[in-house]
Amino acid sequence: MKSPISRLFAPLVSNRLLALICGAGLFLGSCGIEDYLYLQPVPEGNIQTTLNTRATIILPYFNTTEYYYFTQFTIFYRIYVSNIVLEQIQTSSTVLRTINSALASDYSGLYYYTNPTSDNTSALTGNIGVQFSNRSYYALNLQSDDIDDVLSAASMGAQLTIDFARGKPPALEIGGNTYTLYRSTGNGAFTPEPNRLFYNTLDLYSTANAVPLKNADVARNDASNSIYTYVSMYITAAGRDNNFTVLYSRPTHVGIFLLPDL
Repeated sequence: MKSPISRLFAPLVSNRLLALICGAGLFLGSCGIEDYLYLQPVPEGNIQTTLNTRATIILPYFNTTEYYYFTQFTIFYRIYVSNIVLEQIQTSSTVLRTINSALASDYSGLYYYTNPTSDNTSALTGNIGVQFSNRSYYALNLQSDDIDDVLSAASMGAQLTIDFARGKPPALEIGGNTYTLYRSTGNGAFTPEPNRLFYNTLDLYSTANAVPLKNADVARNDASNSIYTYVSMYITAAGRDNNFTVLYSRPTHVGIFLLPDL
């Protein structure tokens, strides 16, 4: 599976005026404006969630005069062990702490980057990747397909559904196709237990497995009866400037979903 970062290779320009000045075939460095490069985020209004099981996302369409060589959308995730089941999940700090204290901490720490009113210029660069990595968030994968291809430029304007309904493997649906969700391996840095599927199992919520070489994508919970797992997801648009620096849009929080039992 290719890393989403390794697939990002093309420059992006920030608006129509810059495109007209610099030209579609010129590097933006010639205009001396690298500090102003950015990508538009997925609007919060484009995301609808159904209880703790489903999200529907209308992916934005980027005009090619403003976004040359757009490559893909990237979804970051982290799994949280909990001792409680909530059907309707609010993102207040009180509710998130009830699920898992690490979830509350991560959501609060990432809010600066997701908040549309923040002065978050730094969030429009590779710093977003660092922020997610520091909080053990990983890029979502698919079981039998390259997610970089599925969420490439061809996906712009499409409806994307992420489904954690019981009785079937958690999946991503787009363009009439269904893809089974797969956990990351951190580019080979860890081996997910018991496997890479997004199912709630004993090996997934096991405290013993919530270690860097096994379930590095799982935040443990030491409370008694912690036998449930949730996943929190964010979506971004991504690309590279002419210096091959990774750029991300402001992330948009997709939602928090209860993983179904196997």
